[in-house]
Formats: sequence, structure tokens, C-alpha cells
Amino acid sequence: MAQNVDIKEIEQKTHRQSQQDGLMEFVMGLCLLGMSTRLISPILIVMFPISMLAFRPTLQALRRRFTYPRIGYVKLIPDKPKDVIAAIAIVTLIVVVAMAVAFALLADVRDFGLWMKWVPLWGGTVLAGMFSSFGSKSGCPRYYVFAVWSLMSGLGLSILNFEPVETGTLLYLLVMGLVLVPWGLLVFIRFLRKYPALATELEDAK
Repeated sequence: MAQNVDIKEIEQKTHRQSQQDGLMEFVMGLCLLGMSTRLISPILIVMFPISMLAFRPTLQALRRRFTYPRIGYVKLIPDKPKDVIAAIAIVTLIVVVAMAVAFALLADVRDFGLWMKWVPLWGGTVLAGMFSSFGSKSGCPRYYVFAVWSLMSGLGLSILNFEPVETGTLLYLLVMGLVLVPWGLLVFIRFLRKYPALATELEDAK
């Protein structure tokens, strides 16, 4: 039992060290803000695929420039894609079934606009599950804060009425981004102060 506890603590410490730069939250927040620009103009719908495709390369580029010269590179065991897809599918199924039952009892389950109105709750639940997983793996309390904020903002924006109806979803992306970007930036600044890199190391990282 003690050995199992030690292994879990080691795994959590490794995850905490790999995420202590705050860049994951910062870049994710920027991407969510990019998606929310659809509020400004319909043509900015192109920011959805651009933001999703830019997330990983942007995060890796920033970490190669700022993180790895300071604390080195840690290769974590990634989640299996099938497991990630399965988890999202299960969460989606649970939310959809719960919404279908509620709509059948209280409204018109065939109303597409009603389903669109509650998309923020689905998004908030999926991100809450993702952040909760990060919190469990790393032991970092901030991920649980993000999970609660995601769930509550998704629920709140689903309850409110917007015209057009997709405004609620775009506002959800906006409010999540407005939390993640400054939080991630503050963590990143603290990280840079804690681990100042040598000039030679920064040159090697370029």
C-alpha cells in the first residue's frame, strides 16, 4: 500500500512540475478567446478550426523557448486517444440523456433551438471533466477551480436567453478564456522569476 501511495505521489509531482509554467492554461485561454471572436463577425467562424489546430504547436513552441531551458524536458505517458474519446463520449451521452429527459418533461424535445441553448452546459461539463482529470493527476488545486468555474458558467449561460441562440456558447468561450489567460500568465511570470534561465541555455533553445 505504501509503495502504491509513493508511486501516486511521484506521478502527481511529475505532472505538477510539467504544468508549473502555466502555459497550458494561457494558450488554451487564447484559443478559446479566438473562438469567441465569432461574436464580432460571422466570418470569424474560421477561428474555430484555426484555434484548435494552433493550440498544440503554439504550446510546444513556447515551452521549447521558455520552459525546457529552465527545468528540462519531462516525457509524460500520454492518455490513449481512445480513452480520451471514450471519456468525452460518455460525458456527452450523460449530458444529452439528462437534457432529453428534462426537455421531454418540461418542454419540446424536438426544439433544435432549445438544444442549442444548452450547448454551454455540455461544453462546461466536458471541460470540467478535463480539468478535474488534470487536478487528479497533478494534485494542483487550481484545476479544480477551473472545473467549478467551467461547470457553473456553462450552466448559467445555458439558463439565460440570448438572441441569436448561439451567443450563449460564444460567451461561454469568452468567459473561460478571460479566466484562463490572466491566470496562466500570472503563473508563467512566477515561473520565470523562480527559474531564471542562463543566456547560453536560451540560445541553445532557439
